[in-house]
Amino acid sequence: METDYERRLREMIEQVQAQESIRTERYEPGPIATYMERPEDALKIARIVGDGPLPTGLTSNFHRHSMLSFAWRSLEPFEAIAGEIHLIHIAEALVRRPREEQVAKTDSEAGRLVAELKIFETHPVGGTGTYSALRLTASQNSPEVWYFDLRQGPTRLHISYGDYLDATLRTKGLYDWQYLYAEPDPSNYGMRVSVPYLRDGLGLLAQKFPDDDLSDLRTRLEERAAAVDEEL
Repeated sequence: METDYERRLREMIEQVQAQESIRTERYEPGPIATYMERPEDALKIARIVGDGPLPTGLTSNFHRHSMLSFAWRSLEPFEAIAGEIHLIHIAEALVRRPREEQVAKTDSEAGRLVAELKIFETHPVGGTGTYSALRLTASQNSPEVWYFDLRQGPTRLHISYGDYLDATLRTKGLYDWQYLYAEPDPSNYGMRVSVPYLRDGLGLLAQKFPDDDLSDLRTRLEERAAAVDEEL
């Protein structure tokens, strides 16, 4: 039986695929980890492998997909607009070590931070050099969420893990939607160059999915656009 998040994720994908003006570039549901029926089961496994207790917030929006990949692209005249979701099971994310190319080759503070990240979403189809990850802290409520972009490095997001998964559904995985939850910062190159794309992308989503309320995302975008404009 599907978890609530698995159902909502499937329905979102079906909603995108029903659009004749959007092409599915990849859809691989991946295997279901049926031996971890509950979030408590997943965290128990991760706790055995890990070094200590895990934040309770990791049980939000639980899904059993070992790895789910869905990528789409709008057709002309909006073919520049695309999105991707490549979710990794929370237990696998917590126990897996990042690959060598995903760790900054430096002894800088940023490099040490990246080495601590637990990657739970990547974007291999688009080849954008981005991924989202957790950073476990002493807090037992919610871990930090970070967005890594080759153009910028790591950026802290002000969103919980569970809310991140909700936002993934609302944005349909639109590339760089994560910057909507980063601190407005004109010195953040990744954010700065993403503003025009996100404006077009949210406009497309509003046109194709008029029943979705994206007003708060538009507000976040304009706040970040205003910060960028002040620097210019």
